Amino acid sequence: MVTENALNVLWIMADQLRYHALSSSGDPNISTPNLDRLAAEGVRCTATFSQYPVCGPFRASLMTGLHATSNGTLRHGDFLDPGLRTVAHSFKDAGYQTSYVGKWHLAPETGAHMVTPEGWIGQSFWVHPRFRGGFDDWFGFNVSNNYYETYITTGEKISPQRLEGYQTDALTDISLDYLAKQPEGQPWFHVLSYESPHPGFGGNPRSRLYPVPEPYEAQFDPDEIILRDNVPQQNQQSAKVQMAGYYRLIANLDDNIGRVLNWLDSSGQGEKTLVVFFSDHGEMGGSQGLRNKQVPYEESLHIPLIWRLLGKIPKGMDYNQLMCGLDIYPTSAGFCNIPIAENIQGLDYSDILTSDRTTPLREGVLVQWEAPRFAFGDHPYRAIRTTTHTYVVGRDDSFCLLFDHQQDPWEKNNKFYESESQAVRKILHHQLEKLIQESGEMVPNYLLKYAPK
Repeated sequence: MVTENALNVLWIMADQLRYHALSSSGDPNISTPNLDRLAAEGVRCTATFSQYPVCGPFRASLMTGLHATSNGTLRHGDFLDPGLRTVAHSFKDAGYQTSYVGKWHLAPETGAHMVTPEGWIGQSFWVHPRFRGGFDDWFGFNVSNNYYETYITTGEKISPQRLEGYQTDALTDISLDYLAKQPEGQPWFHVLSYESPHPGFGGNPRSRLYPVPEPYEAQFDPDEIILRDNVPQQNQQSAKVQMAGYYRLIANLDDNIGRVLNWLDSSGQGEKTLVVFFSDHGEMGGSQGLRNKQVPYEESLHIPLIWRLLGKIPKGMDYNQLMCGLDIYPTSAGFCNIPIAENIQGLDYSDILTSDRTTPLREGVLVQWEAPRFAFGDHPYRAIRTTTHTYVVGRDDSFCLLFDHQQDPWEKNNKFYESESQAVRKILHHQLEKLIQESGEMVPNYLLKYAPK
């Protein structure tokens, strides 16, 4: 059970925020002072990758510490089995008060969709208590996609509560109000799950897919946006418009994270709260001529992950070895000396992150994709991301990729079929098959088809 000096744990999750979109990551277009502050006061994990680059399956793995093929969320749109043990159960068993605010996207779709002047928005607010992952207190919605028309449910009530104002601001308000009411001496595990900077609807029609409060609407002139070097010429104008909207969402998100950090400091909770900031996947933003996520390219897979625990985690440290979303649950539990189940497939990095060591725990991150609902040919693939390479095998030739990040950081040269790359391809293919088997999955037939001789 909890000790007198037990830590609080605060998870802050963004949706579709790529690693490259923070000023601390070197993005020349935006200043994210609050996330930069968080990084300066903690450790940035600079080689963290999404093990399933879309909302639902990533979140299921985050909550369970299990790969999608082990927890049953094989495709985007699957829901989390309410019989599975989650991070909330582990913390609750240790005496923590657990709570969740914001986007969930792990419940069965209810059909409670909403229509606005902009059209169908996919709103599905209701999350049955059995499908809330074991959290004690709940202020969530399954999915909204409308920043000015978001509804949450609390307790056992079926009737929704409409959030006032802008979604990101309102979710921050809920979290700060809730945390301020927690009794002294009662440790808490709280998740604040933002939908930003995922594209959506609502507000000023001029904001298109990236609605923000009025003060942010004039920020980021598309003509001044500096794109990544792998955005094709024919996609650059549309990418600049998209990314200007994307950065507006991030600017508001960063301001809200500043509100959270300021509350931790002013309330005296900062010294005893482990803060973990991360995203579920990235955003292509025109790179490779693509938008959104789901593909095994760098902009889609590479995600931010920052840990802050004042007085214990070294300040301003970069951990440059591989991590993934599976590791967030066991590492958080490790910081709090909370036991986890033996079948957890994520790894505990807590000892490493409290030192200045850069010990690698992973040789590669296994990336899974089994969804038929999105692009990239609607085909499955399996991939491995190492510190130096991305290796992808799909069902046909168009889904087979090999990139050397040391020689080709922009992933412009696919070396999968080049004769001089067959030796490294053989090594990576073996590593990929090994990771798949360790995940508990049978190696898909298409991997056997493309196995190097």
